[in-house]
Amino acid sequence: MQRFASVSWALGLTLALTAAARADVQVTTLDGETLRGLSIEGRSADHLALTTAEGQVRKIPTRQVVEVLMLPAPTVDKEPPPFEVELTDGSRLRGRLEGADDGALLIHSRMLAQGSARMGSVLLKDEQIRAVRRLSAARMPARSRLVRIPGKDAAYTLEGARVEGFVESFGRDGVTIDRGPLPGRTIAFDKLAALFVDQAIMPAPQGLHVVARLADGSAIVLGRGFKVQESVLTGTSPAGLELSLSMKRVAALSFAGGSFVHLSDLRPVRIERTPFFPPLKKEPWPLYLDFVMPVRFDKSPDGNPIRLGGQRLFKGIGVRPRTELVYDLGAGFKEFRALCGIDDEVRDPGYGRGSGEGSVIFTVLVDGVKKYESPPVVGGGGEAVRVRVSLEGAKQLSLIVDIVPPDKMPGGVKDSPELDNAVWGRPLLVR
Repeated sequence: MQRFASVSWALGLTLALTAAARADVQVTTLDGETLRGLSIEGRSADHLALTTAEGQVRKIPTRQVVEVLMLPAPTVDKEPPPFEVELTDGSRLRGRLEGADDGALLIHSRMLAQGSARMGSVLLKDEQIRAVRRLSAARMPARSRLVRIPGKDAAYTLEGARVEGFVESFGRDGVTIDRGPLPGRTIAFDKLAALFVDQAIMPAPQGLHVVARLADGSAIVLGRGFKVQESVLTGTSPAGLELSLSMKRVAALSFAGGSFVHLSDLRPVRIERTPFFPPLKKEPWPLYLDFVMPVRFDKSPDGNPIRLGGQRLFKGIGVRPRTELVYDLGAGFKEFRALCGIDDEVRDPGYGRGSGEGSVIFTVLVDGVKKYESPPVVGGGGEAVRVRVSLEGAKQLSLIVDIVPPDKMPGGVKDSPELDNAVWGRPLLVR
């Protein structure tokens, strides 16, 4: 009996240690707290219930949740989806396209499947669709040629031809464009490069909502009525798309509209970018090196997923110095918070690292007054710098990323300006 009790005690201890070491879900709160557990449930939009490895249940108000990550991230199919469909509410669905019998569009994807189903599908009406883009092809027209035509729908073929008119229907194998007095034209899906539908994007949902980020890169906006129950996420997007998704296909849930606003969802009233190199000579034939890099929202400066200190961030702003972003603030914001650093992409193999390090300084101005300046941030892959600045009574917020002056450069560090890939990670305006 004593031996049996000892074995039982040892087995129980082993199971307890195994459970304690396991974490399938990570929740990040507004206060910067990181909570890990085995599962989450959200039977109402008011709170999430996190089950810990010890079997305890912790309730977290959804207004305080910034992000939920699945651990580890779900795997992606070896064969990437050929198309991405953008909806009028900003949702993006990736998969294989097929026309339905009623002239609507079917998108097929394993991400949309439940249980052991190999493939799921969603039916989209043309009034829900804003764009269709091919993700990759051996021969694609230059992106600069794939543009919207005001007042019309426009389809582009892989050969670069543009067909203007209005979407008439989606057939089994392609989209038919009504060209008015000219004969209609059907473009097969295997020949389609892009399709732009003349519809404006809907305003952001009011109040609490969530963006479900799937393993294949799809991102689906779900309104306040979303639920997570028995490892299934259900909800309806503002465009009327009803979904029921297995959480095994969800990489992350990004929350918005609660006690904070994601700054990367807003657009600055002014962007000022100062080139690192001035023009070499003046008119009549100037040789310009005063190019500036674009500001990238929810992407790294090079257009990749944001990574700071080994952590994947779905929200952020990627810039190169010197860049100043100016935002007009509405009433009610109390604080600005962010994680700042140089994106880990500069550490990737084959990036073309120089002999030194990237180095930048982050500065925050409130109504034109400097409220924060970081120490020199050097190199990628290090721990992100946490920034918290009061916005009580503020009308304007300015975010500046600049080079490190030589007199402030840490000793023994050689600067490589080509690695100044700065990121305002997860920037929040807190109410």
